[in-house]
Amino acid sequence: MTLILAAMTASAQDSGTVLVLDGSGSMWAELPEGRSRIEVARDVLADFLSARDPAKPLGVIAYGHNRRGDCSDIETIAAVGVQDGHALSQRLRALMPRGKTPLADALRRAVSEIPSTAEQADIVLVTDGLETCGGDPCAVAAELAASGIPIRAHVVGFGLTEAEVQQIACVADQTGGLILATQSGAELSDALLRTASAPVAEPVQPGTASLNLSIRADIAGRPDQVAFRAVNEATGAAQDLGILDFTISSVLPVELAEGTWRITADAGDQGNGEIVSAIIADENTTIYVPFRGLLPSLDMPAPTGAFRAGVNGLMPYRILAEGLATGGGDFVFSVLPVDATDTFDRRIDYASQDSREGDYAGQFRTPAEPGEYLLVFHRNAQMPIDDVMKRFVITVQTRPEVRLIAPPAVEPGARVPVTITGGMGTDDRVEIWRDGALYSWDQSVYLREFFDNAYGPAKPLLAPAEPGDYELVYVFGGIDGPSAVAVRLPLMVGEVPDLDEAALVVPGPKVQQAEADGAKQAPGDDLAYACAADAMVPCLFEDAATGLVFALPQGWISDQPTREAATAGGQPGPVRINFFSTGDPVKTVALNPRQWTTLNGPCLDIQAGALCHFTSDSDALARAIDILNRAIRDMGPPASRAPATQPAPDDGTGEDAGSTRAWADYPFRCLPDDKTHPICEMHHAPSGLTFFLPENWVAEVHLDDAGPRANFYEVSGDARSAHLNPVTWPTPDSGCFVTRAGPLCTDMTGIDDTLSKAMTLLRRYMTTGEVLRNCGNETCSFALPAQEFTGRLPPRWGVEVGRYRLDGRLSSWFFGITPDFEPTLIGLNQAGGDNCRDIAQEATLCEHTPYISSEEFDLIASSLSLPGVPARPVPQFGTLDEIDKKALSEILEWN
Repeated sequence: MTLILAAMTASAQDSGTVLVLDGSGSMWAELPEGRSRIEVARDVLADFLSARDPAKPLGVIAYGHNRRGDCSDIETIAAVGVQDGHALSQRLRALMPRGKTPLADALRRAVSEIPSTAEQADIVLVTDGLETCGGDPCAVAAELAASGIPIRAHVVGFGLTEAEVQQIACVADQTGGLILATQSGAELSDALLRTASAPVAEPVQPGTASLNLSIRADIAGRPDQVAFRAVNEATGAAQDLGILDFTISSVLPVELAEGTWRITADAGDQGNGEIVSAIIADENTTIYVPFRGLLPSLDMPAPTGAFRAGVNGLMPYRILAEGLATGGGDFVFSVLPVDATDTFDRRIDYASQDSREGDYAGQFRTPAEPGEYLLVFHRNAQMPIDDVMKRFVITVQTRPEVRLIAPPAVEPGARVPVTITGGMGTDDRVEIWRDGALYSWDQSVYLREFFDNAYGPAKPLLAPAEPGDYELVYVFGGIDGPSAVAVRLPLMVGEVPDLDEAALVVPGPKVQQAEADGAKQAPGDDLAYACAADAMVPCLFEDAATGLVFALPQGWISDQPTREAATAGGQPGPVRINFFSTGDPVKTVALNPRQWTTLNGPCLDIQAGALCHFTSDSDALARAIDILNRAIRDMGPPASRAPATQPAPDDGTGEDAGSTRAWADYPFRCLPDDKTHPICEMHHAPSGLTFFLPENWVAEVHLDDAGPRANFYEVSGDARSAHLNPVTWPTPDSGCFVTRAGPLCTDMTGIDDTLSKAMTLLRRYMTTGEVLRNCGNETCSFALPAQEFTGRLPPRWGVEVGRYRLDGRLSSWFFGITPDFEPTLIGLNQAGGDNCRDIAQEATLCEHTPYISSEEFDLIASSLSLPGVPARPVPQFGTLDEIDKKALSEILEWN
């Protein structure tokens, strides 16, 4: 139905283009650049779809990608219409070459896709081979030319020999199209851009050339508007040529006098480019100005220590601002030989990364063979090594040395600040042990959760509540037994003694000339922390009053951290602290100084704010800044734990604070000797709410006009709670998660592995609807003929029976789980959500959780068929009990 609507939209246009793509088995042949033709074509098509004029209708046909040896394997991937370039490129990336090359029949299919009302159209045939199914492409082109229909067929040969190109040149020759031979990704990109350009008109003024101006965007992407200007190289005369708006056209038509001109393309802070071109009078041509666009602003400290071989390595980074490639972009980590000259040169492996603003725990596969390698962060395209955004030489070892930096003692239940060097596998763990074994899974954190990432702040490593002697242990993931332990560090949990005042008596004068600008900076009288010069490693501290965690380099001291409001009575601001060396002269580094100018020296943007230092070429200062940059973390203002008692049930968040109600009095229980259902699957009939209770939890459900409200309580441990559809919630921006039954909220100050698992179980199965279909490990279809509700589901996804809204639209939930068992939700006509897409019948699909891949979303969206929206609302029915027996039998037969 989506394709029908797209064709209807296209029929109103006066032109259109059909792209015919080769999906035959020969597309796996390797190009001289070291990658297969299909891999290069996928990247080129993604750039082409983002660069072309999105207002122009486009359709896509592919052949040979579904079945081997089948000459009828021709599929319309997208009917002619206005396309979402990113979504379409993702669908094209899924094409897997395997079959024959039916060129003649593919051309006939392309002609049939062109709307009958189109006044002109283009067919762009991209092929790496000749006809293999007995058809005659030249005869099809002759028929098309004889019909008088204004359709140009362009042929883009990819990897063909000159002789092969000549055999199919007839297709372009007979229809007035272009014949373009390409042998590389760059040539293929140029060819596609040429087929997408408007015809160049004949020049009007004598002595001038008629030009179409556009840009060839680089890896950063393409801006919305570009201003063109030309300067004559001989005379210096300048001429403003105009502004190209890509939402209206893909080229800017201009006339320019004969001569050599420097043509510039300027998009302000979004990027620019230029080209020197010899313009010949009476010529008509298209000129693409190479354009260098704005890349994201990236903060990625160099890795410390060696990585373990053959595992998923972890590389934290932070995107400070997006570039032109908004919405995540197409960026990767590539692992290369250390002498690689470009990003595809003998590439060992690569992994996609995000470029949206925020913190990320980037991942990549480390090589299985120990040695030194080049790790680069870049846009997913071939480019010289010097043009990548970040590059590091990394060391890979079978069993790398791991070092932990942590305080020798912490308070019971306190956060344990840890700095790690070496190892850095995503499945490695930092744990607290006692008597040679893990104390509790509550004291274990996977490294992929140890750093701030796209799904929230880092998971803290918390000390046990019981005082005593423990060990801080780094464990290699994927290894069993004692050999999994990489390093141990003693850790005392109990009363932390005050800092020895003698340690703060540092030799040397108290006030020194600070830096070259003449400013004086002194440690003063409020010294708070110090790290002895002969310490083996930097000293790690956590300031309880401000929540600042930091490491002091050996031989450095600091004053007292403060967190003050920017204005009287305002909210607490960033932490301010000054760090001082104890040598001569004193070196100073300031975190979030009140006043700082660029004349003083540079500032680094880090997680805790601005880390500033006076200009200096001191190696010792550079090392200290590197340590501070990596180790400073602002954990936020200290927050007291929520009270054990909960508000009364009337407000929707808990039970009566004065209640002495026994756990056995709750209607839903999952206790060791008291379960209201053998497997703790609960159902509240009045509201239709279904959920799974975690072990050692109880629950109660209330029904009001807005739907079900439920309270869930942990019986053991810290007696924590969760609440479904609370009337009010003190922190609406924190602690509430989307479920199919409404928001489920909990106090995030008490989050740990146990509570996280309980919340995941509740979120995964909680619903007030009926499940229509669940898929196993393969893609499957679903259908509810009574509602005209059909489609396809990705592996490990399900869908609920639809419900009619008051406006007559059908609503439903699509739900799945990730390999890590995180629940995922896509809502059909549900309130809220992100990355929404309008589909057929006035319907909207939105992502309501992270972790959803574009392939999963595209499969659901592209296959979904819905009933028409009635003129007036229809009665709601939400359960299978309300569907007649005939409809039910149809469901069972269909599925």
